[in-house]
Amino acid sequence: MRTVSKLVGGLALAMLVASAAAQDKVLTVLNAGGASADSERKSFYVPFTASSGVKIVEESFNQELAKIRAQVETGRSKWDVTTLTAINEATACEEGLLEKIDWARLLDPKLFAGVGGFGRCGVPYLFVSGGIAYDGDKLKDGPRTWADFWDVKRFPGKRGMLYRAEQTFEVALMADGVEPAKVMDVLAAPGGVERALKKLEELKPHIQWWKSGAESMTLLASGEVVMTYAWNGRVASANKTNNRNFRMALGAGHVSGSQYLAIPKGTQNRAEAIRFIQFAAAPPPQAALAREINYAPANAAAYAQLTATEKATLPGEFMDRASLQRGSRYISFWVDNGDVLLQRFVRFAAQ
Repeated sequence: MRTVSKLVGGLALAMLVASAAAQDKVLTVLNAGGASADSERKSFYVPFTASSGVKIVEESFNQELAKIRAQVETGRSKWDVTTLTAINEATACEEGLLEKIDWARLLDPKLFAGVGGFGRCGVPYLFVSGGIAYDGDKLKDGPRTWADFWDVKRFPGKRGMLYRAEQTFEVALMADGVEPAKVMDVLAAPGGVERALKKLEELKPHIQWWKSGAESMTLLASGEVVMTYAWNGRVASANKTNNRNFRMALGAGHVSGSQYLAIPKGTQNRAEAIRFIQFAAAPPPQAALAREINYAPANAAAYAQLTATEKATLPGEFMDRASLQRGSRYISFWVDNGDVLLQRFVRFAAQ
C-alpha cells in the first residue's frame, strides 16, 4: 500500500509540475488583427490556453516575410506561430523560413484534401471562397452558372466584379466554359490571358467594379448591381447583420483558397507550437471559427458541427467546383506574372 501510495503521490506531483511548467509557457502567435484576430482569439487562443495552460501572446502581422526572414537569418526568432497566405506559405517554406513538419503524421490528411491538402510547411485553417452572389428577395430563380452571370438579356442589370486580375480572370474563363479545376491550366497556357480578357470584353459595358468586400455588399444591397462576384464571408455577414437574403451560386464554380498556420524557423517552443496548430485544426475549433468569421473550415469534419443556416454560404457540397488558389502552377503563375497582369488589367478596365 505504501508503494502504491508513493506511486500515486509521485504521479500527482509530476502532473502538478507539468501543469506549472505549462503555465510558464508562452506562445507568440501572429495574426492579421481586426475582426480575424477577434475570431481566432475566441475560437483558438482562449480555449487552447484553457485546455493546455499555455498562454498566447498576439502580434499583428501583415504578411511581411521580410520580418520573419530577419529573425531567422539572425538566429533570434521570437515568433512561434504565424498565419500566411498560400503564396507566402510556399515562398517562406522554399526559403527555409519555416519549420518543416510532417503534418500527415499528426493530422488526418483526408480531412484537408478538399481544400488542397497541407502546404509544404503549413496547415490550412480557413477556406475563403469567391463566387456569384445575388439577392434572393429580388431574384427568385437566380443564376446557376457563370454563363448566367454573363447573360444580361435573361438577367438585365449591372454586374459587380472585383477590380483585380487575379480571381477575375479565373471566373471569366469559367464563363467561357472552362471547368473550375482546369482554369489555372488554361490561364497559364499560351493565349489563356487573352481568352479571359476577350470574355470580359463581352460583359464590360455592364460591369461595376468594386475594390473591397464591403463595397460588393453595398452595391448588391442598393440594387446598383443585380448580381456580383463576392466573398462568401461577406455574404454571410450581410445576411446575419443586416437581415438580408443574399444567396450564393457556388455550384457555378468558385475561386477559393486557404489561409495557413505555420511555425517560423528556430522557435524555442516548437513542441507547443505544433500542439497549438493541431488544436486549431481540430473539428470543434474549426467549426467555432467558421461561425465567428463566416468562412469555411479547412477540416471537412467540422461541417458536421455546423447548422444548415451556417453552411448556406459555405462551399462544402461544391468543393469539386473550386479553382484552388494553391499548387505550383497557381503560385508560380501569379508570382511571375502578377504585377504585369495587374497593369494590363488596369488598362483594360480604363478603356
